[in-house]
Amino acid sequence: MQVQTLNLHFIESPSPATSHNLVEALCSMPNLTDLTLKNLNEDFYSILKEKASIIQVQTLNLHFIESPSPATSHNLVEALCSMPNLTDLTLVGEVFTEEFFSTLKEKASVIQVKTLNLYFIEAPSPASSHHLVEALCSMPNLSNLVLSRNLIEEFYSTLRAKASSIQGCFPQIRNGNFTLNGEAQDDLNSFLHTLTCLQSGKKSEVPSTQSRAPLDDPGIPEKRPKYDV
Repeated sequence: MQVQTLNLHFIESPSPATSHNLVEALCSMPNLTDLTLKNLNEDFYSILKEKASIIQVQTLNLHFIESPSPATSHNLVEALCSMPNLTDLTLVGEVFTEEFFSTLKEKASVIQVKTLNLYFIEAPSPASSHHLVEALCSMPNLSNLVLSRNLIEEFYSTLRAKASSIQGCFPQIRNGNFTLNGEAQDDLNSFLHTLTCLQSGKKSEVPSTQSRAPLDDPGIPEKRPKYDV
């Protein structure tokens, strides 16, 4: 099968065997590089974790993923960290749990993502904001970050504090290879200034040229899917 882009929305897997077959199918698509997952069940993410190391996906969009148990959050993050070619990750939705952000923080240093888009993310607690910030700071290859909507003031305050005080935080900023919401950041000072402007509303949240966007938001440019399931 020659599919390169695949969107899976609200797929019901009535049994572990069905989830297993779906993951096996994804792993068997040699040209699949762009995958969108939306509201799939716990079994799917458990099996995805086991098979993630052989999936060829480079761009992954997670829309409104519900993590009803700590195990699901762990499985999802483990899968993200095990995808060898994953460089572009989009998280969309307000239902990512504190456990998800906590696990992401623990594993962030091994994730290969270069581009991270956060749309409509609402950290459910102050601890979640701290976990998310620490995860961002620890991603070694992160060089393109997009922040949009529902990020609370504590998130920005924590992000500024961590970025300015932790040695080795955001290594690509210090290498002069970083963009925030489409704007090149020459150094740490310019990054901190841009964060302040975003927090105060002086800068738009999403650059008009941003290509990775939630499929359900008509106000943000959309990359049209080639295949929908």
